[in-house]
Amino acid sequence: MRKHLINAILIFAAFAVTCLAIATGSYFNAGLIMQVDTVSEILVRAPRDTEDAAGTERNRQAALRLAEGLQEVFSVDHSEWITVANNLGMRRAEIEGIREEYRRERAAYEYAHETLEDRIFEHRLLIEQAQADWVERVNAAALAGETPPSMPSVPPSPQPPVWEGEVFEAFARLPLLSELSVVNQEFIVSMTGENFAQMWDALEAAAEVVQNAEVIHYPVVTTVAMDNAVRNALRPAELDRAREELAGIIVLESLRANAIPNEEINQRNFLEAVANYEIEIIPEGAIIIDEGQLVTQEIFDILAGLDMLAPESLLDNLYPMLGVFFLVSVLFLGALMYLKFYHKSIAANLSEATLLFTLYTLTVVLVWAFGNMPFPFLPILIFPTLVAILIDRRCATALNFALILVCFFIVSGDLTYLLFYSAAGMLFCMFSKYTTERGRFIWVGILISAIMFMLSIAVTFITDRNAVFYDVGSIIMTAGFAALMGILTIFICMGSLPLWETFFGVVTPIKLLDLTNPTNLLLRRLMIEAPGTYHHSLIVANLAETAALDIGANAHAARVGGYYHDAGKLKYPHYFVENLDGGENPHDHLEPRNSTQIIMSHVAYGLTLATEHKLPQFVRDIIKEHHGTTLMQFFYLKARGSEDGCEESDFRYPFTIPQTRESACVMLADSVEAAVRSMIPKISSLDEVEKTIRHIIRGKLNDGQLAESDLSIKDVTIIEQSFFRVLKGMYHERIAYPKENKK
Repeated sequence: MRKHLINAILIFAAFAVTCLAIATGSYFNAGLIMQVDTVSEILVRAPRDTEDAAGTERNRQAALRLAEGLQEVFSVDHSEWITVANNLGMRRAEIEGIREEYRRERAAYEYAHETLEDRIFEHRLLIEQAQADWVERVNAAALAGETPPSMPSVPPSPQPPVWEGEVFEAFARLPLLSELSVVNQEFIVSMTGENFAQMWDALEAAAEVVQNAEVIHYPVVTTVAMDNAVRNALRPAELDRAREELAGIIVLESLRANAIPNEEINQRNFLEAVANYEIEIIPEGAIIIDEGQLVTQEIFDILAGLDMLAPESLLDNLYPMLGVFFLVSVLFLGALMYLKFYHKSIAANLSEATLLFTLYTLTVVLVWAFGNMPFPFLPILIFPTLVAILIDRRCATALNFALILVCFFIVSGDLTYLLFYSAAGMLFCMFSKYTTERGRFIWVGILISAIMFMLSIAVTFITDRNAVFYDVGSIIMTAGFAALMGILTIFICMGSLPLWETFFGVVTPIKLLDLTNPTNLLLRRLMIEAPGTYHHSLIVANLAETAALDIGANAHAARVGGYYHDAGKLKYPHYFVENLDGGENPHDHLEPRNSTQIIMSHVAYGLTLATEHKLPQFVRDIIKEHHGTTLMQFFYLKARGSEDGCEESDFRYPFTIPQTRESACVMLADSVEAAVRSMIPKISSLDEVEKTIRHIIRGKLNDGQLAESDLSIKDVTIIEQSFFRVLKGMYHERIAYPKENKK
């Protein structure tokens, strides 16, 4: 429960640190501090091509105004021809009536003109007759003595005929012909019926053509184009000039407005005109606002559209921040489930859990602190490198991607960031395998630097595309920084290993190599004071290392555990058979219980020596677990034969059964090596060795010594094969094979 509580506290603290770093990082807080109607203190350039929304809106409004002012497109309304035709028919009938009246008036005038002399002669005769009658009446009155009559009045003399003009006055009542000149009016009434009919038929045909072909607006205005259209329509009739001119006048006067808006074309033209505006683009690198320039609303909107303005308050990013926090919680959940399923030792080992927490939080804090640096300088790669070296490469690979996503929101990353660190993190996780030797990690650093240099250029090719060669110098400089970061990361991680070993008790591969150095003080004591035990430990280490390597466990840890598992025998070295050199066995003179206590004491003393020499915790665990609760069968059987009431529990090791696969490998290797060594003089074939190995391992399995070691049945089988392969190579020269029966 204590471990679970501490792990929960570490997880919560890591999550809190992550959320705090994101909330105060560049993603939610990066930007310029500007207000409208204030003076800018800096020069700001566009980080990328962007649209000037205000300029685009101005262009759109201009296009809208232009579209609204477009000349409408009209089509011909053919129904108007019916009205025109009816009007022409009525006008023809009226003109025919006027022409008939003209003919009558003309005939009367001509008749009066022709009979004028006869009427004058008749008038003269009439006057003469009247004078003669008057003279007779005067004479008669004189004879009768009466008053003579007065002279009778003379009737007026006939005058020449005068044109009354009634026909032309009738034209004023006809709108169609009211504007005709007197000459044209005289011409239209004086032409023959045949010429009039031919002219009228021609003008009706021309009117139909023009009325149905030409777009005529209201009010009807005679234009050059319209006049030409009428003349062209009249040309097929082949009228004389006077009739063609008169017909043209009548046609033009008779036309009606026939223009109706063409909705389809007008709508299409309107939409095309509205959409025909230019989007204002601010190119990358263009100056948005200069130092000392007034910040207008338009400039403020451009900066806001580019996400270049810092948020005014936390509430501005509340919902995006909640979304990011939920995403981070999902990443944490996935990482925890991964560790639970595939790396249970981290949860069980408090030092490893604390180490992982420290590496993670330290990396997050460093990334937050260096968030404004160019991306090759971010210390993200320190985390996967140290986790791969100190804990596990597979764990580092999985957690690396989660860390990259978390840091993406801290530093406001982009596609370049994701591509570069995803590939580089995996590279560092894999190459950490080759940093276990001090002489090799320098070459590893150089190789990683070269790959980082090329990786930076490759990512630039991907993100910049065709613009990649516009600034070659900058690309090379960035790649050089990436290469420098690669080798610095290796040096920093390797240089900091002693700190992690000291404060968290972790064991690095390099530390393991130091522990296996024969010059190590504790190993030198074994070599000098207990040479048999030392030799036995070397063989156990070889067996355990091979088995651990074959089953996928930590081979280095198994080897180191094999070296030190019997270090406690330094207290009473001559009470252990491998150190007797063929002399008298001191256990022959001891009670079985006393012998048991002496043998058991080597585990407790081994733990004491491990503490004094500051051996890693996993070595102490192997020392404590390499016998588990095994029964010392020899002394137990000996005690049963010499005393009553002997309990088996008194002859079992009072320690812990193996908790790890490495510890189980050391236990099995220890038992197998001792058994095979004791039977060497009696071995006649390799089958006996294989059977002995299987018997020893199955005995441990049946005794429950491997129940908590996480070994599978398949692992046990592989361990048997590994032990046999090693022992066959070590002892084959000593095996006495049976001679062939020549008979």
